[in-house]
Amino acid sequence: MPTKPTPDRNGRDPDSAGLLQQLPLHCVPGSSVTARGARWRVDAGVPHADCCELHLSGLRDGARRVLLWPFDRPAAVDVARFPRVVRVRRWIRALQRSVAQTIDPATPRARAATAEVLPYQLAPAIAVARGASRVLLADEAGLGKTVQAGWIVADRLEREPNARIIVAVPAGLRRQWTEELARLFEIHVIGVDARWLRERVADVPADASPWAAPGVYLGSMDFLKRPDVADALRTHVWDLIVIDEAHTATAPTERHMALGAIAARARCVVGISATPFSGDPAAFSSLAALGCVAGEMPPLMFRRSREDAGDGRSRRHRFASVRISRPEFRFQRLLERYSSDVWREAPTEGDGAKLAVTILRKRALSSPASAARSLARRLELLRGAAAPARQLSLFDDEDPMDDEMPDAALGAPGLADGARERRALSTLIDAANHAVPHDSKHRYVRRFLRRLRGESAIVFTEYRDTLMQLAGTLPPALHLHGGLTPAARAEVQRRFNAEGGLLLATDAAAEGLNLQHRCRVVVNYELPWNPARLEQRIGRVDRIGQRRRVHAITLVARDTAEDLVIANLARRLERIAATLGERDRLAAYLTDARTARIVIGGAASEAEPQEERPAPAVRMAPSPDNETARAAAQVERRAHGDSVNGVLVSSARTRADLTPGIVLVVRASARTHDGRLVAERLLILHAKMDAPRYSKAADLKREATAAIGCLQDGAADRLSQLEDWFDSIRREHENSVQQRLDRELAIAERDGSHAEIQPGLFDRRAIRQAERASALDAQVAAEHRDRLAALERERTLDRSVDVIGVLVVWR
Repeated sequence: MPTKPTPDRNGRDPDSAGLLQQLPLHCVPGSSVTARGARWRVDAGVPHADCCELHLSGLRDGARRVLLWPFDRPAAVDVARFPRVVRVRRWIRALQRSVAQTIDPATPRARAATAEVLPYQLAPAIAVARGASRVLLADEAGLGKTVQAGWIVADRLEREPNARIIVAVPAGLRRQWTEELARLFEIHVIGVDARWLRERVADVPADASPWAAPGVYLGSMDFLKRPDVADALRTHVWDLIVIDEAHTATAPTERHMALGAIAARARCVVGISATPFSGDPAAFSSLAALGCVAGEMPPLMFRRSREDAGDGRSRRHRFASVRISRPEFRFQRLLERYSSDVWREAPTEGDGAKLAVTILRKRALSSPASAARSLARRLELLRGAAAPARQLSLFDDEDPMDDEMPDAALGAPGLADGARERRALSTLIDAANHAVPHDSKHRYVRRFLRRLRGESAIVFTEYRDTLMQLAGTLPPALHLHGGLTPAARAEVQRRFNAEGGLLLATDAAAEGLNLQHRCRVVVNYELPWNPARLEQRIGRVDRIGQRRRVHAITLVARDTAEDLVIANLARRLERIAATLGERDRLAAYLTDARTARIVIGGAASEAEPQEERPAPAVRMAPSPDNETARAAAQVERRAHGDSVNGVLVSSARTRADLTPGIVLVVRASARTHDGRLVAERLLILHAKMDAPRYSKAADLKREATAAIGCLQDGAADRLSQLEDWFDSIRREHENSVQQRLDRELAIAERDGSHAEIQPGLFDRRAIRQAERASALDAQVAAEHRDRLAALERERTLDRSVDVIGVLVVWR
C-alpha cells in the first residue's frame, strides 16, 4: 500500500470546511503529471487547510508516492497531443492490458498480491462497495474468510486512503492476521495492546486521542473490551470494523457490549464466523444485531459451502461408541447420585453449587483423571483451603484461556451437611482414581493411533489436564494449549505443518489455525456440548489446500451423561438445519447425531420433541455468479500491468476479419465531480475507408490525429451506444451513495443525543469533563458534516471519452 500520512482528522476546526486547499484542474484524480523528473498518474487528492495530499502512481513502474501541493507543483502532461507509433503486436498487448484495467463501480480496486484470485472470495468486497453496511462472512471453515475480509480492507484503503479501520481478533490470532494482511495485501497494521497504548498516550497531547490518526488498528477482543479502551474507541467514527470469530462476541458478554457499541459507530461492519448459528436463537440474534442502527435491514450473510467454492472433496465423520469399564461405570453412577443430591439441595438464591457439579460432570466425561483432580480440589476448598493467588498485571490485556481447571467455581458448598458432602467427595475421589487405569477412551485412542501406522493426526480435548495425561502415555506429540504464549503456539503450528506427527490440542488454543498441510485425521476425545466446536475442530484440517479426504471421529462413552449430550446435540442441529438449510455443514451432522442417539442412548429420534424453529434474522447472499468471476479475472490481470496512457498508433494489413479503414479504441470514464474514477469501459469504433500504407511514422501520426479530430467533432452521434452503460453505472452508483448516506445520517443522529451532566458541589471536574466531551462532539459533528457533504457531491457523475489507440488498416 502507498505510504500514508497520519493527520489528526479530529483536530481540524469544524468551521474551516470551506477553507480547504484546492487542487489545480490538471491534478485531479486520473490525470497525468510530471514531478521530480518522472511521470505519474494522480490516484487521489486529499485536501487540508494548508496543503493537499497527492497520491501518485508511476506510469512506468507503478511505484507509489505521496506529495504535498503546493510545496510540490506537478506539471500537466497532455498525453493526447503526443501519439506514439508502435508495432502492431505491442499495440495489441497494450490494449489487452487496458481492458484488464477497466473497472466497474463495485470491482475491488486493490491489486492481487496472491497467485490466484478466487471469485467467491471477492463477492463480499463487491457487496460492500455497492453499499452494504453490515456483512457476515460465515462460509464453512477453511474457505478463506480472512482473505475475504482482507479484500474488503484493501478495497476500502484504495478508495479512501485516510480510512480509519479497526480489526478485532482473538488474542491468539493477532500474529496470523498481521502476517496475512502484510503478505497478501501489503497492508501494514498498527498492533494495539497495553504497551502500545501507554507509549501512544505519552506521545500525544493530553487533549488528543491516540485513536484519531488514520490507519488499520489490529487488537485482541479482550484488550478492546477494556472499559478505558472501549470508551475511547466509542468517541470516534470508524470507516470499517472487522470482528473475527464473531460468535464469541454474542450477548450477554462484555465483548458484545464493547464491540457492539463500537460497531454502532462504524460506517461498515464485517463479522467473521464459520459457525454463526449453533442452535441458540438468542445468540444468533445478538450476532446479527452487531452494529445495527435504526431502520436498517438485517446483515448480508455469505454462507457458502465447499461445493459452492468448487471443492468436491468429501468428508467422513462418525460418532464412535465406547463401552466403559466397570470401574468407570461405578464412578459415573456415584457422580450422578452426588450431583442429583446437590441439585436438589442447592440454595435457590445462588447457582454456584450447580455450576460446580456441572463442571465436575463435564470433566468426568473427559477422563477419570481430570475428574479426580477437580474433585480433590473441590474437597480442599470445602475444607477451607485458600484459592491460589493470581498475579494481576497493571494492564491486563487478555482473558485467560479456559482450558485450565476452574478453581474459583469449585468452592461453592452443595449439600447442607458439610461432613456428608466431604465423605461423598472422598468416595468419589477413590472411585475416580480406581477408574484411571481402566480409562476406556484412552485405550480406544491408543488402538486407533496404532491403526494409523504413523499417519499424522490431531487429538482435541477440552481440558488441559486431560491433554497432559494423554501426553504421558501416547507416543511423543506436540502440545497446543492455552498455557502457551502466542510465539510458542505459532512455533507449534509451524513444526506440525512441516513435520507432521501427533498433535494434542485444546479448543482454547486451536481457534483459527491452519493445520491442513500434513494432516487429515481429527479425533474428538470427548463430545462437545456445542455443535459449533465440532466444526471448528475439524475445520483446522479441512481447509483450502487440503487435497485428501478428511476423516474425523468423535468418541462417545456409553452409559454416561454423553447420552443426554447426544440428545441435546440433535435438537440444536435440527434448529441449525431449519435456519441455515439441510445443506449446511453443521446441519450435516444431524444424521450422525440421530444415529448415535439410537445406538448409544437407545432412544428413537422420532421421540425427540419438536421446538419452534427460529426465523433467520439475516439476508442470505447469492452464490458466486459470472460477475464475481469477471471481477476476479480483472483483479488478477491488473497485477501484471497498467493501462495505456496516451495514444498508441499502429498499422496493419487487412485480413478476412479486419476490413480496411481506421480502428479507434475509445476509453469512456465515469467520474465524480472531484475526479474520482467510478467506472471505465473500452469501445472499438471502425470507420471503413481506403487507407493508404504509411511508411513514415510522422504520416501515421498525422492520420491518427485527424481521425481523433473527426471523432471529437461527432462524438455525440458515434458514442450514443454508451448511453445505456452510463445510465446503469449512474443508477448503481446513486444506490450505493444513498445507502452510505443513510448509514451516516443514522450514526450522526445517534451521536447527537447525550445525557445531562450533574455538576459537583465543590469542584468543576464534571463541568470540565462535559466541556471536553462537548468539544469532542463538535469535532465528530464536523466530521459527519464533511462526510455527508462529500457523499452528496459524489451523487452526480461526469462522463469523459478519450482515444487511447488508433489502428490504420490498409489493403
